[in-house]
Amino acid sequence: MSRTPSEDKKSPGFLGSPPFSGLFRKSPRTRNHTLDGPDEQRRQQQHPQSAAESMPTLLNFSPPPPLKRATKTFPRSMSLASGSEVSTLLNPVTPPFLTHKLDGEPYDDMDKGEGSSSKREGSSESSGSLDSVQIAAITVLLSKPTKRAVGLKLFVKEKEFLGLDYRYEHIKGDPATPLLWSLQPYLTLRRGTSFDMHVRQRRVWPRDPLLAKASLNVNDAIDALQALGSQDDATIHQYILREDPTVVVDLVAVPDLQANLNMASEISRKIKSVIKSLGGSREFLEKLMAYGSAISELDPVAKAVMSCVKETWKILLEQDKCNRVVVDLADRMARTLSFILDVQQFARLAQLKRALEDVRPLMQDTTNFILKYANRTMKEKAIDAAAFRDDIDSLKKKFDIFEEQFDRGLEVQAGMTVEEILGHLLSTKDDQILQELRPKGLEVTRPVSGCLEGTRTEALRWIDEWTDDFNAHNILWVNGFPGVGKSSIAASVITNLRTRNRLCSRFIFEREKATASTPNVLWRNVAYDLAQRYPSIRRAIVERLKDEDVDVETSNVKSLFHELIQEPLLAVEREAQENGSRPIPKGRLPVVVIDALDECGGRDGQRSGHRTSLLGTLKRWSRLPKHYKLIVTSRSEADIKQALTGISDPLPLSAGAEVDDNASADINLFLRKMFAKIAKAYLGTLPPNWPGPEVCDELTRRAAGLFLWATTAIAFINMGDPVQQLDLLLHGVGLGDVGLLYAKFLDVSFKDPTADVLQDFQKIVGAVAFAKRPLTTQECATLLPLSSPTMLDFVRKGLQSVLGSNASNALPVTPGGVGPVGLSMVVDPSEDVLRFSHQSFVEFLLSSRCSTPFRIDETTSHKNLAKSSLRIMDQQLRFNIAQFPDSHIKNAALVDLDYRAETLIGSPLIYAARFWMDHLQMCQWDEDIFEKVKVLILDKLLFWFEVLSVVGEIYGASATLRSLLKWCRDDADEEFIEFVEDALKFLDAFNTVMSQSLPHIYISALPFAPKSSKVAQRFRAQFPRLVCVEDGKFAEWPRVVFTVDEHEHEASINCAVFSPNDQSKFIASGSNDKTVRVWDAETGDLVSGPMDEHTDYVGTVAFSPDGKQIASGSDDGTIRIWDTESGEEVQVCEGGGLRHHKGVVTCVVFSNSGLFLASAGYDGLIVVWDMESGSEGYGSVVTVFGGHGGAVTSIAYSPDDSLLVSGSVDRSVWVRDALSGELVWGYKKPAEVASDEGEESEGDEEGEQEEQEDGKSEVAGEPEEHGEGEGRLEGGDEYCEVNEARVTPQKSLANGESLEPFGDHTNQVNCVVFSPDGKRVASASEDETTLIWDLEETADREQPFRLEGHTDGVTSIAFSPDGTRLVSGSHDGILILWDISTGNIVCEPFTGHRGGVTSVAFSPSGHRILSSSCDKQLLIWDADCIDGEPYTLTPFLDIPAHQDNVKSVAFSPDGLRIVSGSDDETIRLWDAETGEPINDVRFHREDLAGHHEHRFPQPPSHLQGVDVVAYSPDGAFIASGSGSSDGEVCVWDSATGALLQPVLRGHVGGIISIAFLPDSKHLVSSSYDKTIRVWDVESGGTIVGPLTPYPEGWITSAAVSPDGTKIASATNDFAIRIFDAQSGEQVGETLEARKEVINCLTFTPDSQWLVSGSYDKASQLYTETGCQDDDEQMTFSSIRVWNMETREMKWELEKAHEKHILCLAISPDGRFVASGSADETIMIWDLETKAPVLGPLEGHTSTIFAVAFNHDGTRLVSSSEDETIRVWDVSSMNDIRGCFVGARPAEFSDNAGYQQGWIVKSRRQESESLLLWVPPWCRSGVWWPRNTAVISEVSVKLDLRTFVHGESWAGCYESGVGH
Repeated sequence: MSRTPSEDKKSPGFLGSPPFSGLFRKSPRTRNHTLDGPDEQRRQQQHPQSAAESMPTLLNFSPPPPLKRATKTFPRSMSLASGSEVSTLLNPVTPPFLTHKLDGEPYDDMDKGEGSSSKREGSSESSGSLDSVQIAAITVLLSKPTKRAVGLKLFVKEKEFLGLDYRYEHIKGDPATPLLWSLQPYLTLRRGTSFDMHVRQRRVWPRDPLLAKASLNVNDAIDALQALGSQDDATIHQYILREDPTVVVDLVAVPDLQANLNMASEISRKIKSVIKSLGGSREFLEKLMAYGSAISELDPVAKAVMSCVKETWKILLEQDKCNRVVVDLADRMARTLSFILDVQQFARLAQLKRALEDVRPLMQDTTNFILKYANRTMKEKAIDAAAFRDDIDSLKKKFDIFEEQFDRGLEVQAGMTVEEILGHLLSTKDDQILQELRPKGLEVTRPVSGCLEGTRTEALRWIDEWTDDFNAHNILWVNGFPGVGKSSIAASVITNLRTRNRLCSRFIFEREKATASTPNVLWRNVAYDLAQRYPSIRRAIVERLKDEDVDVETSNVKSLFHELIQEPLLAVEREAQENGSRPIPKGRLPVVVIDALDECGGRDGQRSGHRTSLLGTLKRWSRLPKHYKLIVTSRSEADIKQALTGISDPLPLSAGAEVDDNASADINLFLRKMFAKIAKAYLGTLPPNWPGPEVCDELTRRAAGLFLWATTAIAFINMGDPVQQLDLLLHGVGLGDVGLLYAKFLDVSFKDPTADVLQDFQKIVGAVAFAKRPLTTQECATLLPLSSPTMLDFVRKGLQSVLGSNASNALPVTPGGVGPVGLSMVVDPSEDVLRFSHQSFVEFLLSSRCSTPFRIDETTSHKNLAKSSLRIMDQQLRFNIAQFPDSHIKNAALVDLDYRAETLIGSPLIYAARFWMDHLQMCQWDEDIFEKVKVLILDKLLFWFEVLSVVGEIYGASATLRSLLKWCRDDADEEFIEFVEDALKFLDAFNTVMSQSLPHIYISALPFAPKSSKVAQRFRAQFPRLVCVEDGKFAEWPRVVFTVDEHEHEASINCAVFSPNDQSKFIASGSNDKTVRVWDAETGDLVSGPMDEHTDYVGTVAFSPDGKQIASGSDDGTIRIWDTESGEEVQVCEGGGLRHHKGVVTCVVFSNSGLFLASAGYDGLIVVWDMESGSEGYGSVVTVFGGHGGAVTSIAYSPDDSLLVSGSVDRSVWVRDALSGELVWGYKKPAEVASDEGEESEGDEEGEQEEQEDGKSEVAGEPEEHGEGEGRLEGGDEYCEVNEARVTPQKSLANGESLEPFGDHTNQVNCVVFSPDGKRVASASEDETTLIWDLEETADREQPFRLEGHTDGVTSIAFSPDGTRLVSGSHDGILILWDISTGNIVCEPFTGHRGGVTSVAFSPSGHRILSSSCDKQLLIWDADCIDGEPYTLTPFLDIPAHQDNVKSVAFSPDGLRIVSGSDDETIRLWDAETGEPINDVRFHREDLAGHHEHRFPQPPSHLQGVDVVAYSPDGAFIASGSGSSDGEVCVWDSATGALLQPVLRGHVGGIISIAFLPDSKHLVSSSYDKTIRVWDVESGGTIVGPLTPYPEGWITSAAVSPDGTKIASATNDFAIRIFDAQSGEQVGETLEARKEVINCLTFTPDSQWLVSGSYDKASQLYTETGCQDDDEQMTFSSIRVWNMETREMKWELEKAHEKHILCLAISPDGRFVASGSADETIMIWDLETKAPVLGPLEGHTSTIFAVAFNHDGTRLVSSSEDETIRVWDVSSMNDIRGCFVGARPAEFSDNAGYQQGWIVKSRRQESESLLLWVPPWCRSGVWWPRNTAVISEVSVKLDLRTFVHGESWAGCYESGVGH
């Protein structure tokens, strides 16, 4: 430390010379970790006396050794400055270091004696703790005058580090003026670093610009500082490096890294990029680039110029990006360092210590880099930004690594928990994830002052004690009337908690920010703050965000709270309990403060859904451990009181007649202090104690506990003469009458207002009061048409002058800190926001107490805002308003999208686009406004969508248009109504793509809109350079509203239902992935889930009547109850789940009262459960019903809950009393019939008993456990378990008759439902029919109403809410809508699923239909698009495409035709060139006449689908085989379609493969019956076989060699066996395939090689415990080539496909093999080298079942589960020769694929260019580049000749065309 000079050691005389006297003193900045910035320097300059008083005495220093020659001296007239205001001189006599003359020759002024040398050596030995030094400033005193500017160049480690600006002071003023360069942040130099500087003058050729050089030996400088003992303070010392000219550096003895990082952060924020400095020129440049590309094509010079401009712009964007990274890095380091210093004290782990040691140099390097970066030259700023990027990235990467090491080290170090060490430590990756939580739009919050010192002490003390009381509730409710100071108390509590390190998060609800400050935003904000402060909680939150379990934008607040708050906190608790530690140190336990809860939901208040959901989450908070504290402030409103009573500790703040003494004393104290200040201002006029205690007491009484009243009263007194104002107050305002005070304020502020002033006042104040979010001054000025440009400022200032603003100090802090109550302007660095600082003023302006001139009308205010919004949209909306640069990217990939929104769109237009309808719907019909609406909708609809896309609000457009329809439906013209309705369909179809990428509003949406779309018709002409849909364009909108298929459910979806409320807000679904999920019924977004407590398939779900809970039943035998919104399981009983069924639970349903839950299962039982919440029997079994003779598949309650209907695999339908279980409806049986049947029944029972004794059957008694897969509902004869003791007897009637259940079905019943009026029961069955019974007519055996139309079992049915229609879904993949009064089909079937339909449901409104399917999709259908006319089903053969999976395809031998077989039971022929059906050849089997006659007026080809087809080598015959159990093989005449022979029967299982021998006279087939047969085509007899390759298993594939000598078969023992085709004997050894399932075989044309395709699932993963995880297996498909002579494998290609290889084909020349897979791709491989030569070929959207080459190998045909057939041009493996030759974008190539609906360059890579988005109804039929034909119901051929995209996409628009 610097010491006071003693008398025996005098300071050198050199210090007393004028240049240094009074300057070189000790710095007052010691140990405070701050560096004086400009503000501090100005303060000290303004108060030099106080600064001088704080300076210590001069440094005492021993005389230096004598000099060899005369000492150079400074001019006496000079005054040398310093980078610091005060400092000490370290080497006052002469520089101890090497100096240089002007000519650069070195000389050494230092004594070379022993003393000096030994001193340096000694210093080196005792280098101690100092390892670095900082340079704060450099001063140069020129010895010779120069007329040129002087600058510095600094060199570190002999490399140029930094150039400092030129100085001109010596030219403009005194030539001897010292030149000072301050370094901010300070330059840090570590030991061993060389430092040199060049003093240079501005160069004028040919003179040398170098004036002098100076060097600093850093080691010597550190030693010298250490020798002084200076390592313990922050004194700045001046070090003279040389003389003539004199160079002095300011050295900081103890480098304060924290202060330097803070300074670096501050400096980095001031760095301004060239882009920002462009100002208005930026918009010009962006427009130039947007339109310049087209212009530049006209002129080569212009093209070159534009190229330069684009390159420059890219450089500027890179520089702007660099700036942001630098700022972020500096901020992170500054935040982290304080925690590092704490950790260093107890670090024990070696890795942690090493990380801490390494980070200091890294931070020093970073501050040095920022110093360099902040002092770049103009050239570097403008052009060379990229040159700094490597340095930036290197520093950032190093710090990222440190953060990971530091975090890991903290966790590992024994004896310490992370929470005790560190509040938060950001890692880059996690920080990016957490940024998702940061809500936008909350940067500016309402200013709230804390309580005046000395007030509210009791309340604050009580709150302080409560935060430490962990036996109290964990919620504190501070409540009271408006104006009692709740928010001020909250502000004071926040300050106190922050001081105690207990504040976790704070949030203020603001009524004017109702759309922005939502419960969603609250809990996201709290979660973010928790993650910042508590690393253990951080990990839990990040894990959920990483796993995408949480949709942070969800409207489901309960789910968000559960995932981001509740579960992370409970996870921390569980982990701590397991470790026997404390989750968070007691002194750092979090406290969350929520202020103004009553303002949540805006003006809707208690009616707001936001407020309801928030109160629900507060109840959930109350169930958290009590040390997680939450403080809430609000008014005492009914719903809040009801929610918080019993779960919180209330702290009521009294007012009015009940005001307590403490509150009155606080107000009195405030008044006395304020009056004292007023009296002081009128010193000499007013006495110091004016107006006296009596007046203060009176005013206190009138305030009645309202701090707001007191604040407003003082403000009123300050408005004029205080005596007169006080007199007015005392004689004019009553008890607690704030409204009268407000009225007086207005009268004073706006005396004698003109009509214009009053009108504009109401516009401005109305806009601020009713805006959907706070408006900025700019927005207000732009939105509101005012009478003069200055009116806004006039009104604002008028209100501020009366009521104050937070920017003014006119009013002191109130006792409650309530502050000003009027229109206040909150100043933010980026915006100024207008808002009322207290809602009581708004309430006054709306009330009758406000005088008429100033009173605002809500409707008028909304009308003004609506008109203004429509006006600004009309003026500013335009094409490509955000100048989106590239259609190949998504909005999220555009880094400066927010900046574009801010600068190119602007916040006024964004506000108008988002909220115009919110204001309009509050107004009555207005013709003038409607005309403006028509302009927006009819002319600028797509431009409006653009703005919404940029700001992420496109999904809100549907709600806006629905509100518009409601507003204008009764008054607008029909044409406009129809246009808006079409716009809604346009949004339903394309909002996904429009939300993801703005350009595709035009590029993808317009081309694929149907021909009838009024939106497309109106706007299409304005965009002539889009894709044209040449073929396959839909004429009408498809009925699919939207699809949920974003890979959420990983397996078949078994069930789905709408929530029962009128809004149909939710959809619940259950799946084979063992989960339950809840979706938003409007958008398809995941709301909650996956709920994954079930351990087996989820087969049934049901909503409770209030929609708050969901019941799910599973194959695991349990029923679980879930909270709909949060996804939490409701613990009905211990152990989780309701358990009673023995085996699969097939159905669950709530009673309509919600008091009961009924369930059915494979055990044949119906169980009724008590669901009355709070009852003693909650969750218990009420009763159990039997009766069915098999598994119960479906149950349903009647609307009045009196009846329960059930269906079963026993084919019966029971309608029973819901309480007793007695059969009450059915067919009457006469007494004698009943008796006969009873006897027969008894006999049957005896027979069954005997069978049981023989061990052949088990029907009654306790069932045995059955293995996995048993008991599946596949048919009426399935095994089921029946508890005989619970079988319900049939009802006996009075006349001896009895009732029997309905039994008209011929196969198992899948679904039963009641009609809405309870008079009908409908059932659906595997017999492909739906039956409807009228309960009042069927007792006398009236036949049920029969509905037939499906071609497979009917799985699910549902009545419409009005009971007039019924929808059915089937295994055939379609939905049919029926008129139940006539039995007619009312519209074309709903087609869109690629698999069987598993469930259907109507929405409560009846406007939507929901369906789930085995194809893993949920589809929402429009149920209104029905013309009402009866619809006749189209015969399948009249549709030019298959209607189900296409299982097999083959070319004719001449390549002219293609034959295909499908699950739709047909064989079809197609023209191989055009893809057109050949309708003159049909394949009908007369023995199937009448089968599905509604679809087959002429019989189909096979009974249950066609699995395989094959052409004979001579082309004369076509053979086909069925996949059904009948094992039928047919041989057809290929020319006529006639059967050559009767059906070939012999197999008893489905046909796997079929092939002709070369002579075309013999046919080989293999079957699931484990056999292979060789048939004689002419006789129909079996001539070889049946061969049984593997009796213990089954055949998976078979193939015949082209020479007809060999038959190869693969079996499920993973082996291949070869048989002689003539004798049937096995030939050679069995080929082993390493436990891989072989799905397909094929021979090469020379019969020498066999190729196999297999699927390997044997390579299993292992869990961390070492146990095998069956659900996690590495799977891949392999291709092998086998030598038929040696039986050796030629080669093996692993991982040929990602999923099963299901088909192979060899090219005719034997060079290539094509493979098709379940991964939806085709590959072509070189058979010699096994190298891929083509593919993956994409285009199919589902599993590929078959591939085949044509006769010359130029074409490949494929068929798929997507019901399509594709023909591919493979004549060249290199060049694409398909349908797009000469007109194909380069991005649309063989590698292109689908990625969630996008055609992308490659779906195998994440970030590829987006070409087009294809809607679901078109995807399977889109032609791909190599396609020459696509056979699909919707074959979509694209014309790409005029298509512009990528950076040229904006060229699609042609202004002035259309309409």
